[in-house]
Amino acid sequence: MTWDYIAGFFDGEGSVCHNGKGYRITIAQTNEDVLKDIISFSGVGSVVKVTKRKKHWKDSWVYYIANQKDVYFFLGKILPFLVVKKKHAEGVVVFLTRYLKEKELHEQLVKEKINHAIKMRAKKRPYREIGEKVGLDWSYVRRILMKRGIH
Repeated sequence: MTWDYIAGFFDGEGSVCHNGKGYRITIAQTNEDVLKDIISFSGVGSVVKVTKRKKHWKDSWVYYIANQKDVYFFLGKILPFLVVKKKHAEGVVVFLTRYLKEKELHEQLVKEKINHAIKMRAKKRPYREIGEKVGLDWSYVRRILMKRGIH
């Protein structure tokens, strides 16, 4: 298994679709083993069996990646070898580069707010006050702190 093989396979059988906030990758196939080999090689994705719509159809499976970091990783590896879906994949990679950076910044900001909330709760401040100070919903702050054993 190689990335150029997977790229050719994806060019012929795969798709990149927008799914709300991000993208997903799918490759439909009647040979489950090749999809499992792709998972073993790439380290991302999963294989799902497709329900037959007609009795005489062959069994089929779909290789599926929905995690945006995994989609970005997968496309980054096959992009140099793509032909048919190259332009579309390039656009998705540009979008995901920006999206993942913004998501990382947002997660860092929330982490900082939670750390501030922990310090405030240690001083016995009420959840509503903490929520107002850190700019998060007080019930969200309460759930997060309680999960960490902070009451």
